[in-house]
Order: sequence, then C-alpha cells, then structure tokens
Amino acid sequence: MTAAIDVRRPSLEPVSLDEASALAKAAVASKLYAITSAEAGLMILLTGRDLGLSASQALRGIYVVNNKPVISADAMVAAVRRSGLAKSWRVVESTIERCTIETTREGEEHPERETFTLEDAKRAGLDRKDVWRAYPRDMLRHRCAAALVRRVYPDVVLGCYVPGEIDDPPSPAPLRVNVTASEPKAERRKLSDEEKAARVATILSDYDKAIAAGENADAAYDTAKRAGRDGVVAVLVQKALDDRERAEAERKRAEYGSHQAIYDRLLGDLANATTPVQVVTACIENRDAVGDLPESWLPRAWAESVSRWSAVGGEDGGDGLQTAMDERGES
Repeated sequence: MTAAIDVRRPSLEPVSLDEASALAKAAVASKLYAITSAEAGLMILLTGRDLGLSASQALRGIYVVNNKPVISADAMVAAVRRSGLAKSWRVVESTIERCTIETTREGEEHPERETFTLEDAKRAGLDRKDVWRAYPRDMLRHRCAAALVRRVYPDVVLGCYVPGEIDDPPSPAPLRVNVTASEPKAERRKLSDEEKAARVATILSDYDKAIAAGENADAAYDTAKRAGRDGVVAVLVQKALDDRERAEAERKRAEYGSHQAIYDRLLGDLANATTPVQVVTACIENRDAVGDLPESWLPRAWAESVSRWSAVGGEDGGDGLQTAMDERGES
C-alpha cells in the first residue's frame, strides 16, 4: 500500500509515492530540469508538495544543493501567497541600487518590511557574479523577497534557501540548435554597431510607449529585457534601462528637494509668526508655492499651519484660519 500524496489537480498530479517516483524518473530522463537522479527528483516533488506547488512548478523552481533544498525567490513568494497566510505583499521600491518589500501576515496588525541594497550584495561578494552585473534590479528583488519570506513565514518555507545562499545550483543542459546550411547567412553574421543601436532604439521606444500608456512598469521593464535578449543586444538594453533608472532617480531626488524647500520655507515663516495675523500672512505668502506641491504634501502643510494658528491664539482651529485667510484675500 503506497502513501497518499495530497493533490490539488488529480488529473495532472501524482497521487501516490509510486506515481511521484515515476514522474521523477521521467523528469530526469527528459533532461529539461536540473535533476541528476530520480531520488533527488522525488525529494523535490515532496518539498514542492509541502510548499503547495504543483509538480511541474516544483521541478522548475526547486534544486538540491549540498543536501538542502534551494528554491527560487518567485517560488517562495508563490508558496506564501498560496498558503493564505499573507494578507498583503507589496514591492515598495525596486531599483538597481535597492529593493524594499512589505508584507502583512494574517492575524497581524502591522506590516513587516525588508530592504536589500547593492551595498549588502557587495559585502556578500554577490556583485562579482555575472548575473548580478547584468540584472541587479531582479537579483536585489529576489534576495529581498527571500529574506522577508523566511523572517515572516518560516512555517511555510522552513529550511529552504534561494540560489546563491548556499551555492549556485547546477544549470540544466542547454538546448542545442543546429544551424542548417539553408539558414540565411545574414542571421548568423555579427551585427554592426548601427544595427545594434537601431534595435536598442526600437526596444526603448516600445518601453517608453508602454510606460506612457500606463502599463505596469515592472512588466514593461521585463518585456524590454526579453526583447534585448531576443535581439542579441541584452547588455546594451540593460545599460540603457539602468541609465534611465538613474536619471529618473536623480529627477525624483531633485523634485523632492524642491518640494522640501517649499515646505521648509512655510515652516520657517510659521515658526517666526507670533500672532494670528502673522500666521495668516505666512500662509498667504506661501500659498501659491505650497499649491504646487504634490497632493500628498498638502495635508501636512495645512496641519502645520492650523497648529501654529492655534498655538498663537487663533480661534476655531482650521475653520478659523480659513475664514481669516478668506477675509484677508477679500480686503
């Protein structure tokens, strides 16, 4: 009598150890997965079952390295989401320099947050690897996600690591495609610099259009990278995307600095105001500049104004300040 395996899709998943063993042997024979033995394949299937993954997901996303299960970060997050224990999972920031992810576990009132930076990667010696140099944004997100999952959901992924934390998992044998004599030579020749530049320009143009159309930025980013790989200009596209991210980060920092200067000027004028009339004057003199701030800044600016108004003897709180400003504007 064989031990039963819990299954979500009876028509596709193994329902006994015998069926799981047969599937593991088939997976090894296919040479499509990084599995060297049927026994390792069986353990991968059982680990995947514990994580709530289908058999094919387990075979794609789990490896055995130094006798420990190594699971991809995407599979970790998938396991957490399927567990029903995650009330929310949100990528707060994802750049080529840092990644911050936030999650709230069911039953918990406050979210937990994890940040992994390029400096963290350098201290661990990860930045020397080719994949980190080529795709720092993705790799930072993977490490950040894995650290957050293990800290908040240890009962879901107990004992699992992501690639690189123990050692790099073996890579499956690459598929080899024979180039026939009938294939056009133009497809095999090396691209000129002009052709590479044209391909990169097209890919970036599509990326810009996607962003302008309001598509998900991460999806557009991944689409551009895939197009770069398919067009044999992956390195150039990655560099261009990184340059754009740096430029956008600089723009946001400059914009934030400008907004902060406006806000600080208002706070300074309010701090120097010692009477209700002076508070009204400070608010009116800064009104146009403060009005140009993003909406998220306005409640804070108004709250500071009302607080100072009340502190120097102004009556009726915000309503009183607004009335005084209206009267001052009409006079």
